[in-house]
Amino acid sequence: MKISLPYSKNKRYLTGIDWIIHVLNCMTLKETGAGFMSQVVFELHGKADALQTESSLSAFMKKHPLLNGHSSRDFNLAPYWKIPTEGTGKISFETVHITNANKKDAFFDDVLIILEKGINRPFKNRKEHVAFHLITQGEKSYVAMTFDHLIFDARNAEAFLNMFQRDWEGEKDSGNITITEPAHLSMWMDKFKAGQLVNRAFLQIADRVPPRVLPLPPGKKGFKFKILSFGTKETEAIAENAFNEAGYLMLMPYALAASVCALHGIFAGRGISSGDYVIPVSIDTRNREEVNKDLFFNHVSFFIFKAEASDASNFLALLKSIKEQMYTQVKSDLPGDICKASLLMRIAPASLLGRLLKIYFKGEIASFCFSYVGKTAYTSPYFMGNKIKNIFHMPRTPVPPGIGIFFQQSNEKLNVILSYLDGMLNADEGEVILTSLKSRLGVE
Repeated sequence: MKISLPYSKNKRYLTGIDWIIHVLNCMTLKETGAGFMSQVVFELHGKADALQTESSLSAFMKKHPLLNGHSSRDFNLAPYWKIPTEGTGKISFETVHITNANKKDAFFDDVLIILEKGINRPFKNRKEHVAFHLITQGEKSYVAMTFDHLIFDARNAEAFLNMFQRDWEGEKDSGNITITEPAHLSMWMDKFKAGQLVNRAFLQIADRVPPRVLPLPPGKKGFKFKILSFGTKETEAIAENAFNEAGYLMLMPYALAASVCALHGIFAGRGISSGDYVIPVSIDTRNREEVNKDLFFNHVSFFIFKAEASDASNFLALLKSIKEQMYTQVKSDLPGDICKASLLMRIAPASLLGRLLKIYFKGEIASFCFSYVGKTAYTSPYFMGNKIKNIFHMPRTPVPPGIGIFFQQSNEKLNVILSYLDGMLNADEGEVILTSLKSRLGVE
């Protein structure tokens, strides 16, 4: 007998992955004073017009009242996104003009400080989920959208801005965007079986001791960022190195292995020698059409990798282990099982689930976070008439672990972002990680 609980077909119910994001948001908010947010940054040739940018974004945001919504629980206890009947059109828009930076590096250092302030600033209330920042200096501009992961994953944020660009150019909306989502209150046996498989997989990864972690700094801290932007030729060289050493379409495990090696040097230098490395890796397998249709909320799943400490300084052994784990998890469809099993977790409050997630790994969540976002979902070479030089992301990593390495591609350029809580690394350690990454990727 199949049991299916009633639900409203007009609501946008939160999926299990959406609820996991709520859990990570709750944990990060508790530890840092701000939630699980990210920032997508457009580096532009030319000086963007502040008044035109703000008014155009405000008018566009008003068309999407979903951005002013908040989570709630339905009569069937399933969480859903409560959407107001109309958008406010009011946006947070900060403009900063830099006048004292003459050198290229000094200018970007100033830009990064401003961007860090933006990404570490909490949203004003539970109905605000997006904020914008415009930084200019001469004929250079940076436009940044700080976004709440409760409503956007990385590729959706890019696709949303791409839709804004098409709207600005006068192109009509296709009307193909999916807003509603069923409650998924049926097929219970499939969900329970998936839960058993996920539990078994996690127990295989877990050890008798917690994973190797860097200690969190005391107090409520903001995030710091280090960014590597590789040019076209360097990006091609990295892709060729990944092909030669890891195989076809193996850039993600190649980049992950390089990241483990880079961070292992810091752990070893600190004398942290207990436990292995556990790394959750978010994945998004949608094509561009699917991203444009499912524009809001989260459509990712996860691999969970274990890197044994004995392999962490041996790149080839580490790469082999990561590839084997990926093959196994793809074959067993662990990411799909995580999506199914997480639907059962929605009944529990986010604060409780945050504590339960730490049980597997003896009070920890992971050693660090990692993701590889493929080609950008933003397709236009322009943003409001200005040529785009680069697009990169600045994500606040969930806390714990409070540190992450993220690979992301903008057209023909590869960006690597190191995100960490202020005080978790000193300035020298951050530079050592970047230098080690460049060396391991073969682009010194």
